[in-house]
Amino acid sequence: MNEAISLVRAFYASRRTTLSPTDLRSMGPICTALEAFNPKRALLLLDQLLKRSPANPSALAKSHQALKALAHCLTAAQPVPESVKNDIVKVVRTAQSANNGAALDDADVIMLLTWALRYIDQTEEALGLMAHAVQSNPDNEELAMDAFIQYLRVNDQKAAQQLSMKMAKQFKVDRYMWWSVLTTILLLRDLAHPQASLLLSLAERQLVAHYTTGRKEPATAYESANDFHLITRLLELRAQYAAASSSATPANTSNLVLPSLPASPDQPRTAARALLDHLASPEADKRCAENLGFELWRREIELEYGSVQGGEWKRLWDRLVLGLKQNGDTNWHSILYLIRAACAMAAASATASIPNEDGIALLQETRQLLRELATDSPKAKVERGYLLGVLELARELRERRWPEVDKLTELVGEYFERFGSKACCFDDLRPYIDIFSPEELQDLRALLKPATQTALGDVRVTTKAINAHKLLRRYSPQATAEEEHQNALEFTQLYFDALPLGKDLPPTELQPADDFALLAGQAWVSAFEQSGKSLTLILDSGTRHYLEHALALFEHVLLKSKYKYQIRILAINLLRLLGAPSLSVTHYRVFGVKNVQFDTLSHLMVARGSTFAITGPKQAGVSGETASAMGWHGSGQTEAREMVVRAFTNEAYQKVEDFFEFKQHLQLSLQQSLITVEALRMSLLKGTLDAASAELSACRLDQMVANAPGSFADHRDFKTLPDYQSRASSPIWEQSHLGQQLNDDWLRAMALTYSRLLHPASSPQVSMSAPPSFTADESWLFDFSNNARAALLSSFDEAPEADKALLDHFQDRAEKFSALADDEAALPWQVLHSATVSLEAFLLLEIGIERRAEEMAQARAPDQAKQAKRMRTLRNSVRDLVKPIGPKVTAYGKRIPKERSKVVASLSDLSRFEQFDENRLTNFATILIDSRRSATDALGAAYHRRTAK
Repeated sequence: MNEAISLVRAFYASRRTTLSPTDLRSMGPICTALEAFNPKRALLLLDQLLKRSPANPSALAKSHQALKALAHCLTAAQPVPESVKNDIVKVVRTAQSANNGAALDDADVIMLLTWALRYIDQTEEALGLMAHAVQSNPDNEELAMDAFIQYLRVNDQKAAQQLSMKMAKQFKVDRYMWWSVLTTILLLRDLAHPQASLLLSLAERQLVAHYTTGRKEPATAYESANDFHLITRLLELRAQYAAASSSATPANTSNLVLPSLPASPDQPRTAARALLDHLASPEADKRCAENLGFELWRREIELEYGSVQGGEWKRLWDRLVLGLKQNGDTNWHSILYLIRAACAMAAASATASIPNEDGIALLQETRQLLRELATDSPKAKVERGYLLGVLELARELRERRWPEVDKLTELVGEYFERFGSKACCFDDLRPYIDIFSPEELQDLRALLKPATQTALGDVRVTTKAINAHKLLRRYSPQATAEEEHQNALEFTQLYFDALPLGKDLPPTELQPADDFALLAGQAWVSAFEQSGKSLTLILDSGTRHYLEHALALFEHVLLKSKYKYQIRILAINLLRLLGAPSLSVTHYRVFGVKNVQFDTLSHLMVARGSTFAITGPKQAGVSGETASAMGWHGSGQTEAREMVVRAFTNEAYQKVEDFFEFKQHLQLSLQQSLITVEALRMSLLKGTLDAASAELSACRLDQMVANAPGSFADHRDFKTLPDYQSRASSPIWEQSHLGQQLNDDWLRAMALTYSRLLHPASSPQVSMSAPPSFTADESWLFDFSNNARAALLSSFDEAPEADKALLDHFQDRAEKFSALADDEAALPWQVLHSATVSLEAFLLLEIGIERRAEEMAQARAPDQAKQAKRMRTLRNSVRDLVKPIGPKVTAYGKRIPKERSKVVASLSDLSRFEQFDENRLTNFATILIDSRRSATDALGAAYHRRTAK
């Protein structure tokens, strides 16, 4: 609604210059009411004014009609009721037809009317209204600009491109020409447009005309960095489309006249040649010297489209050598592209499997340069990029199977000795150690071992020891559960040994010893996995205490380092595994997730969050965090659209594509769709799903089902928790996640599960089976929805068989839950998950019956009354099968407090550390058990409420 309020303010401001003081006084209270979110008051005032002068042809009457349409929008939340939609359409059509369409001449009125139409999902009609207004007023520049902006907002680049081209011809303003070129770029950027050749030719003609028409001599320089950026991007698109179509000579390339391409050669330029010549021009040199982004872009293009014969790779290599030797360039991109250019030239010289002498000499020269910089440069002691460059070149030689000069093990050893005291050392070395042979890994372990046996006297030595432990752990064989337990205790001892190093640090700083604690936690998670082999199966008895060890340590660590987010993330995962959702939510809230982090980090709470949707009255719940994430995705998409619009209007053309891509990624966000599904499941379980929300959700779910696999954009960040587990085991995320990670297959299957019952008669008919990412209970729910839909849609004669199939599906759910609850090896989240899914199925059936009854009433089915009675009977029969689970959940919850002493006893080996006395361990166990008990009791109470009748 903030967008609507902004429109009202802008509208009133524009009217202050056109209306008389009397008319302005009559409009003021209306706008004030709208700004105060009081649309009913605004409608009352508007009706009074319009009744007083129904045929008034003044600008005031047009304004009143537009404000009335907006006021109707503000009276209803999404989804908008049909009655309100009809009122809005009626007002818009009245405004269109009144006074011979005078409203179509008023840009501000058109803005309000089109916004109202878009609000009620009448986008096509809104665009048609805008197009008609522009066509009727071809000389109205303000109206044309507003139409262009509206096209951008609704993602109609084709209409925006066509309109901006007309504006450039009509109003002779340069920026409209650039708008046309830029919208062409947006149309073509996916490299799949069927009319790419035509659009590129049109944009080219505009550029040629811009730089030649009305000039005695063609322009020799670009006016701004924006111009250079857009032309480079257009030339790059030409080359990309030419490469995709295997066409070397796209039309009119030789006629291209630009400041960077002053004369056409005798032979027509190919698209790639035009791009390379453009970037080799003095104008490009000037722009690249001023803007590092342009220089990086040029390197990528030269490497992709250049060649030995054209000289681009050699010029690139020479330029990079000059920057590194004379200008003190330390950018890793420069070092990386120096190596890539050398390898490209060497590969082009290869006559067999290895380069020729010239190629080998170039590689040797590149190696020599990097080695000199790593040894003799004034920055060599602090700049690790030079030595990493030597490592990168050695890796390239090995992967290409070219003759090796340096031993990788020696280079890694040298790097570790020089830069092992930097926190990034582990991440720096991983790509190179990953290609080691078993013999080299054995040498590496011998090289690293001494660093782990040094006294932790200062921060540098401690950091080096931490890096050594990380590398040894990563590249050692998988240990047994007991070995991992002992490893974790040793890491814990190292943590407490190194903790005094940070005693004088302020509370906001991280402790140098923190990564020892993270290593300990991951070792305990590994012990847990090794003892049970898989987190997705029922585990062997007695393994849960490994996770409790990790959490007890993390509780202490986070008191010292509140912002050690890696430890907090792992703590959240482990608390969810142990069925303590309120504690995990408390940790999550410390992050203060905001803006785009809702798309990258909210999966910590949302993934299978419906398992913990039902919480106690005073406990932190997952639902609130899910609602916050949903709210941001809604406002974030609006803000992303406005970012694109502002970039156009403020002529920040270099940012447009980035903003446009950001907008597209938000629209296709996998996490947004996962949040939508989980929020729907939570609202069903909590009893807050109303008919209007169900209708809106059904439409969204159908869109998810219809999306092709792989069409979603996954921005979830799993790298925030570094993986220090052995390569022979599963990554830490797999070990600590609730079941398998959710993916687009999971999303589409769960969306179909709900769609089948939110509108049984018209849900998508898709052939789909339960995906591997489903848990066993989710697969059961998926099959249930298919059986339930079949029962609801069956004829009265066929109903008994369909009803029996559905009841058989529920027959053993209570017994299975009892077995799971009594199995001490079952993780608490698995117990809650089983019970929650059973309740979810029953509640989903209730919704399905209601929706099916509505469908039959609308279709006036002859046997509607008999079918309604049958479905009520079916519902009661299912309830009788589900209801016994409730007391079993309650009984399970009552047993949880008895586990407190068991938890304390299992943590007894932590008492060797003075920080973990009996009181500390007892308090930890009490808090954990209370959270588990609260979640279980809330679920048991929900069963009682929802299955009582």
